[in-house]
Amino acid sequence: MRYYLIVISLLVILFGSCNDGNRCYDSVDTLMVTTLSLNGFKDIKTLIIKGINRNDVGDTLVIDLTSTLTKSYPLPLSLSADSTGFVLNVNGATDTMYIRHSMIIKLISEFCGFAPNYVLSGSGFSSGIDSVKITDAKVNTQSIVKKTNDQNIIIYFSSSAH
Repeated sequence: MRYYLIVISLLVILFGSCNDGNRCYDSVDTLMVTTLSLNGFKDIKTLIIKGINRNDVGDTLVIDLTSTLTKSYPLPLSLSADSTGFVLNVNGATDTMYIRHSMIIKLISEFCGFAPNYVLSGSGFSSGIDSVKITDAKVNTQSIVKKTNDQNIIIYFSSSAH
């Protein structure tokens, strides 16, 4: 009888301690919103974006075969380095870009855990890219819910190479 009383008490404690209040409702995804544009008002017909040194999580980040003047995508930044590299294939022409950044880990909540926050500090790119403009250097969990036409960076490709 004593055994049953202990088992019942443990079950009551176990099930009584579980509640729906212990769920995470906040985003812990930190993605850099990137807009791509061709100079000269040409359409971007095909776009493939791969991450450099991302073999453990997959290197292809974007495959888009729709034709538009500009394209916007959320892209991940490195958790282990102070720069992140991307290979961008736009309309068959391949270019490379690196974004320099610093990272601070921020506590989101007790139930959600931690998420990285970044500050973008610069860029480097190959000759097919005309320029990279950092429009919002702060990349955090709220970056992916920006208003329409808001982004962290804009990549302008030279129209002659694409």
